[in-house]
Amino acid sequence: MRLKGLATYAEYAHFLDKNPSEFNDLLDALTINVSEFFRDVTVWDTLRKQILPPMIKEKLAKDRRELRAWSAGCADGEETYTIALLVLEALAYLSNSFKIEVLGTDVDPPSLNRARNGDYATARLRLVNDQILRRYFTPGIKDRFTVVDAVKKLVTFKPHDLFTPPPASGFDLITCRNVIIYFSKEQQQQLYRNFYDALRAGGYLILGKVESIVGESTSLFTCTDLAERIYKKPLQPNLPATASVIPNVRR
Repeated sequence: MRLKGLATYAEYAHFLDKNPSEFNDLLDALTINVSEFFRDVTVWDTLRKQILPPMIKEKLAKDRRELRAWSAGCADGEETYTIALLVLEALAYLSNSFKIEVLGTDVDPPSLNRARNGDYATARLRLVNDQILRRYFTPGIKDRFTVVDAVKKLVTFKPHDLFTPPPASGFDLITCRNVIIYFSKEQQQQLYRNFYDALRAGGYLILGKVESIVGESTSLFTCTDLAERIYKKPLQPNLPATASVIPNVRR
């Protein structure tokens, strides 16, 4: 409102009606896009050491060579690419025999454009070790690095509102970190149900360090690591008969 010289909410609402392009600027101003590669290192160490190896072993045993992940609320894409890098490292020489799909979604179009470009300042890469930096990034000008095409081809970025149905299902892994804290308890319940529906049986949900599943949604998941906020969808549903459906939140 200050940028447009408007004094009241009514004036700004009228301005939005007359200028649809302003919605993108509004979304960009409201959304929080602060992130970096390997943010909260211990979370990614746990994924690398304790989750991905048995997951890959299981897939090899069943000859299901496909691994799918969803980074919900991906901002500028650092978390999405982090997942792709860890999957490639975990698979090693097997990566060419696996179908790897990592989806990053966000409600903010400018953030998605930056994510697709895959170009980042050094400050966003401070937690990336030298080996991964050399293997998966190309140095650019002014201390910037770009994700190599071999990683980009595994990643897709799409617009998505978390309060609409999930963009797909059957995910092995969903991350939604430092996003849910901004929503009401009722909205959180809807999101957890959406994530439950989008995960395959035995799939994992990773939240932010200050986020926890509470309330009705505790029946949906098993907590496998409380410190790292890692939850698992049971192989068999454990929903109480009276709580099989969580009411939707209408926007």
